[in-house]
Amino acid sequence: MSFLTVALIFSALMVAVAVGLTGWRMLHGPGIADRAVAMDLLGLLAVAATALVALGGGYLALLDIALGLGLVGFIGAVGVATFIKRASEPPEDQDV
Repeated sequence: MSFLTVALIFSALMVAVAVGLTGWRMLHGPGIADRAVAMDLLGLLAVAATALVALGGGYLALLDIALGLGLVGFIGAVGVATFIKRASEPPEDQDV
């Protein structure tokens, strides 16, 4: 086995362990912020897994998909953070 093959297998195992631990945190997180961070990390791990498949299989088009996943994950994380911030703020008094 070449060094690249060993590195890809080791990296895939580490990503799989990280997905398991992150899934546990997302299910058992004490608060919504912990779950939001875990969901963002799952998106990052999906990007890493896609990049590993692209490198291992020689499918360079998958790197574009990984980039798209990263952008969607970032936009989703910003949206969830905005929602959490607005939910934690006290409502403003409105004169009717």
